[in-house]
Amino acid sequence: MPHYNKLQKFGLVLLVIGLVYGAWRLLGAGQEAPGGQIEFTRQGVEITFDREQQIRQIRVRDKPGETVIASDTGPGGHKVLPVFIPWRPGHEYEFEICLRDGGKIRLSARSPDKPPATISFFLQAPYGLNSEENVGLVTNGSTFAINLLITNHADQKVGGILDVSIPPELEVAAVPPVMRLERRDGVNHVLGPASLTAENEIWNEQIQVKAGEAGRKATITARLHLDNGREQREWDKQAVIQISSLADISNNVKVAKVDLPVDASGRLEPKVQTGALAYQPPSRLLQFFTGEREDRRFDEDPLTFAAIRISNDGDQQVLALVTAKMTDIVTGKMSPAFTAPQNKNGGLGYSYGIAAVPAHSSNQVILPIYLDENRAVAGKYELQTETRIFGVSQVVSTSKQPVTLTVHDNKPLYATLFMTLVAVLGVSWFVWRQESALRRVSSKEMVIVALFGTVTFVTVNLPATVLMDIAHVIFGPFSFLFTGFFSQTVLYALMVALAVVLPRPGAVSLMIVVRFILNGFIFGHFSPMNILLYAALAVFLEAGLFFTGVTRGRGCRSRLSIVILAVVCGVVDIITSYMSMMAYMMLYRLYYADWYIWTVLAAGFVYCAIGAAIGCRLGDSLKRTAMD
Repeated sequence: MPHYNKLQKFGLVLLVIGLVYGAWRLLGAGQEAPGGQIEFTRQGVEITFDREQQIRQIRVRDKPGETVIASDTGPGGHKVLPVFIPWRPGHEYEFEICLRDGGKIRLSARSPDKPPATISFFLQAPYGLNSEENVGLVTNGSTFAINLLITNHADQKVGGILDVSIPPELEVAAVPPVMRLERRDGVNHVLGPASLTAENEIWNEQIQVKAGEAGRKATITARLHLDNGREQREWDKQAVIQISSLADISNNVKVAKVDLPVDASGRLEPKVQTGALAYQPPSRLLQFFTGEREDRRFDEDPLTFAAIRISNDGDQQVLALVTAKMTDIVTGKMSPAFTAPQNKNGGLGYSYGIAAVPAHSSNQVILPIYLDENRAVAGKYELQTETRIFGVSQVVSTSKQPVTLTVHDNKPLYATLFMTLVAVLGVSWFVWRQESALRRVSSKEMVIVALFGTVTFVTVNLPATVLMDIAHVIFGPFSFLFTGFFSQTVLYALMVALAVVLPRPGAVSLMIVVRFILNGFIFGHFSPMNILLYAALAVFLEAGLFFTGVTRGRGCRSRLSIVILAVVCGVVDIITSYMSMMAYMMLYRLYYADWYIWTVLAAGFVYCAIGAAIGCRLGDSLKRTAMD
C-alpha cells in the first residue's frame, strides 16, 4: 500500500506538470512571435517592428559572423529603431535584438547591390511635395515656395551651378540671397552656385513664387551641374503645378470627420461621449507631501488626441496642412487653457500636422490636444480645424466641433475623508462614554427616546422609502422638493422636539441610533453611506443644539432663540447634505452640476429651518405632558 501511494503521488505530479506544460504551449501558440522589417539607408539601417518593443541591446553581424556593432539602447518603447552602421553592397547581415523582458528578435536582410548615391537632389513645388510623382496643387493668386534640397553623402568637396526655370504662369516673388534672377526668351531663370564641402552637408534654399490665373498648368525645371574635381554630373528635375481656384479646391478638399477624444493611434475612447473631455487636477495633498510647486505644468503629455480625416475628391494628390485650435465659444479666440507648452509645436500654441491625401481618397491626421492645468476651467469650447495646401497660406476648408471640458476636483474626496473622520470620532466617543452616559438616563427617558426614534422611522424613513420611486417618476431630479417634507421638515421637527423634551447632550444621538437600527433591520439599509450620514448628522446636530443652548436647558424661550435655532439647524443640514452628495460622488461615481447642488442645499435649509421652528413649539407642548 505505501508503494502504491508513492506511485499515485508521482503520477499526480506528472499530470500537473503535463497540464502546466500544455497550457504554456497553448498560450504560447496563440501569441505571434514579434517581427520586423529592415530598410537600408545611407546612414545605416532602419528597423520597423510589428509592435512597440522595449529594447535593451542590438547586435549586428555580417554573414561570416563578425560583429559589426553591439550597442545598448535607452529606456522607452521603440516602433522604429535606426541603427547607424557602415554597410557594404550585396552582403547578408544578421540582427539580434535583445528585449528587456529577456526575449530576443532575430532578423536578417541583404543590403542593396549598389552603394548609396553620393549626391541627392530634390525639387519640391509647393514645399513638401514630391513633385516627380505628383502634381502640385495651388490656388490662383497664392504665394508658395519652391524648395531646393541638395545633400552631399560623400566625404569630398562638391561644387556646381543650379539653374531653375520658372514658366510665365508663375511670377517670381523672392529669390535667395545666394541666387540671382535672369530672364531669357520670356522665361525667368533663377541661378546660383551650390557648394558642399563636408559629408552629410545640406544645401537648402527656397524660391517664393506667385500663382497666376486658375485653370493653367506650369512646369518648373531645375538643372543641377556638379563637379567634384574628378567627374562632372548633371541632374534634371521637373515639378508640375496645377493652378486652381480656391472654390474648386474647397469643393474637393474637405474635413470629412473629426473624432475627439481618441488615443494616439486614432481609436475612439470607449465609454466617452464625442466631444467630452475630462481632466483630473493633481491632488493638493500630493503636492504638499511631495513638495511639488503649484505652478508646475503637468501637461508635457497631451490630454487627449483629435483624429481629423481629410477627403480629396479631386484628380490630384494633395499635401494638406491641418491645424487644430481650441477656441472660446464666446470670444472665438484661442483658449489659453488649451495652449500647448512652448517646447511643443514650435511654440505656436496649437497643434498641426501634414497629411498626404491621394486623389479620390481620404487620409487621417492625429493631432495632440494639450491642457494648461493652471488655466483649466470647466465649460464649453469649440475645436476649430483649418486645412491648407501645404506651402500655400490660403485656407481651403474649415470645421467646428463643440467640446465640453469637465474638471474633476478633489472636493468629493476631501469631504468624504472629513465625513469619515467625524463619523469615526463621533462613534468612538459614543462607545467610550456609553456606560457613563446611559447611567445618567432614566428608564422613562429611555422610553421617550425609543418612542421618538420609532415615530421618526415611521413618519420619515417609511414614507421616504415608499414614495421615493414615485417621486422620481413624477418630479425627476427635483423629487427632493417633495420628499424633503418628510426627510427634512418632519425629521428636524421631531429631533428638535426631543431635544426640548429631554434637554441633555446625547438624547438626539440615541434617537438617531434607534432610527438607524430600525431602518437597517426592516429595510436592510446597512450601507457605508448610511453609517457616515447618520453619524455625521448626530455629531453636527449635537454641536448645533449645544451651541444654541437647547441641550443645556435654556430651551426655546423667545422668538429670537427660535430663529437662531432654525438657522443653526438649516446650516447643519447644509453641511450634512453637502457632505453626503460629495460622498455619493466619491463612492458611487455620480456627478452633480453645481447649480443642482446649490438648489438642493437651499431647499434643505428652508425645510429644516421650518422643521426646527415647528419642533420648538411641539417640544414645549409635549414637555408639559411627557415628563408628568
